[in-house]
Amino acid sequence: MDAKESTKKIIIIGGGVAGLSAGIFGQKNGFETVIYEKNPWVGGSCSAWRRNGFTIDNCLHWLTGTKEGATKKLWTELGVLDEKIPLIKRDIFFASRADGQTAILWRNLDRTRRELLELSPDDRAEINGFLDCVLLIKGLLHSNMSARDMLRAIKNQDFSEKPLEFAFKFIQYINLNSEQLAKKFKCRAIGSIFLDFMDKNYESYWLMLAYSFFIDENGDLPKDGSMGLAKNLKEKYLSLGGKIVLNCPAKQIIVDRKSRIEKIIEMDASGSEKIAALKNLGQDLGDGMTRKKIICHHSTGVLFENGRTESADYIVAACDINFTYKKLLENHYTPRPLKKVLKKHGKGKPVVYSSFQVAFAVDGLFDCVEDTLGIDCATIRIGTRMCSRFTIKNYRLYGDYIAPEGKTVIQVSIPQYARDFRYWRKMDRDEYQKYKISTANVIKGEIEKLFPEYRFRLSILDVWTPLSYNKICNDYYGAYMRYITTPFNMNAFMPLDVKRLDNVFLASHFLRYPGGLPTAAQTGKDVIDEIKKTEMPRPPLPFLKKKK
Repeated sequence: MDAKESTKKIIIIGGGVAGLSAGIFGQKNGFETVIYEKNPWVGGSCSAWRRNGFTIDNCLHWLTGTKEGATKKLWTELGVLDEKIPLIKRDIFFASRADGQTAILWRNLDRTRRELLELSPDDRAEINGFLDCVLLIKGLLHSNMSARDMLRAIKNQDFSEKPLEFAFKFIQYINLNSEQLAKKFKCRAIGSIFLDFMDKNYESYWLMLAYSFFIDENGDLPKDGSMGLAKNLKEKYLSLGGKIVLNCPAKQIIVDRKSRIEKIIEMDASGSEKIAALKNLGQDLGDGMTRKKIICHHSTGVLFENGRTESADYIVAACDINFTYKKLLENHYTPRPLKKVLKKHGKGKPVVYSSFQVAFAVDGLFDCVEDTLGIDCATIRIGTRMCSRFTIKNYRLYGDYIAPEGKTVIQVSIPQYARDFRYWRKMDRDEYQKYKISTANVIKGEIEKLFPEYRFRLSILDVWTPLSYNKICNDYYGAYMRYITTPFNMNAFMPLDVKRLDNVFLASHFLRYPGGLPTAAQTGKDVIDEIKKTEMPRPPLPFLKKKK
C-alpha cells in the first residue's frame, strides 16, 4: 500500500512487543498509527527495570531467531537485530541438581548425551529418546512439513533407535506434559529438568522446541536483554513517524451496535474465520474451507480510563486476550476456543500459571551457578503452596549493564497458580508488602545455606507476585505465559480478527502456539496484513453494504 494513498488511522491498545510490531508495520504500510499504553513505559511483558544500580531483567533468557532465517528477518525489520548488536552465546541452556547429582543441557548436544548417560546408565532409552526428539525438531525448524514428510525425515536421520520405533516414541513424547515425561526417568536430577524448566502441566514439547533452537545457534541473547529489545522497538517505531501515548489505559472499545455490515468470510476446518479477498470471490476455495456472509458491527473508537475518547478506522488490541474480550469488548465477542480455555480454568483444571519472583543483588559473581539451576530447598510456603524446590538464574553473563563490576544479580522463580493469585489479591497493601519481604528473606536464607560462601553477601532488590503481572500488564490471573495446551490442540490457535466486528483485530503471543516474543512480533506483522485485506478495492453491492 502506498503511504500517499492512505490516511486510515489505527489505534493500537498496548505497547508491548506485539503492539510495537503492529505499529512499525502499520507505519511501513502507510497507516497512521497511535499506540496507547497504560504504563509510563513500553515493552509490556518484555520488561526490565533498575534498582539501586542493578538491572532486573524479567523476560529475556534467550531470543529465538538469532540465526539466519524467517524469524531473524522479522527481528531485523523491527530493528531488534542487526550487525551492530552483539549476541551473547551461552554454553548452558538449563541445569538441575537433585540427590547430589547435576544434570546439564549443554549447547553441544553430544556432550549432553554423553554426560547424561554417564550420570544415569539405567535411563539410556529415555535419554536417547528425548535427545533424538530434540535433534529431529532442530532439523525441522525451517520447514512446514506434512506427516509423510516428517516420517521421511525420521527415516533419513541417524538416531539411536530404529526409525519406526523412534517415530512412535516421538508421537508419544509430544503428547506428554512435563510431569509425565519427568516420571519416565529414574534419575531425579534428569527428571527435574522438565519440572524446573516449565510448570509441570505444560507440554514437554515446549522444552524440546526451546532446546532445539539453542543447540542450532538460534537462541542467543542480544546485548542489553529485554531493556535493549524494548528500546530498539520503540526507536524504530518513532523513527517511522509513529506516536505513543503513555499512562493512558483503555477502558472500552466503542462499538456501534445499531449499524449492520455484511461481510464475506472464509472459515477453515478449525472454525477460524478469515476475511475473504473479495476480488477473488470467484475462485475456488481451498480444501476444508467454506465461505459465508455474516452480519457485523463496527467500532468507532476507544474510550480511555481518563474519559478521553479517540476515533479510528481500525482498532488493534495488543494486550491480554481475556482482558480484551471480557473488559474492552464487554464479553460480547469471545471466540469459542477462548471460551473452552476459560471453561477449563473455571473447573479448576490447569490452564495458566504464574510465578513468585525475587531478585537479589550479590556482592560477587555467584559463579557457583553458571546460568540457570533448579535446586532443592527446605519447604517454604509461597502463597497457598508448600514448595521444596526453586530455580536460580545468574544474570552476570548479560553484560556490565546488569551490575557494577565484581557484582551480579540472581533471580529466584517459584510457580504460582490461580488459587495463589486469589490469595495475594485478598491481602491489604501493608500485609501484602510485609509477606512478600518476609518470604524473600526466607528464600535468601535458603540460598545462603546452600551456598555458604555467599552468606551476608545477598540483598533483596525486588519481589513480585502473580498480582504484579496482573496489575502491570492485565495478565489473566497473572499468567505471563501462554495458556497450557498442546501443538495439536484445536484451541492452540486463535484468529487475528474479532468475530462479528468488521474493524477490530488482535495481536498477542496468546493467539498462537507456542507463544513467546517471536509469536508476539509475528502477530503484530500479520494483523497489519489482515487490515490491508480489508483495504482492497471492494466490488459493488450486494457483497458489502450497510443496513439501517
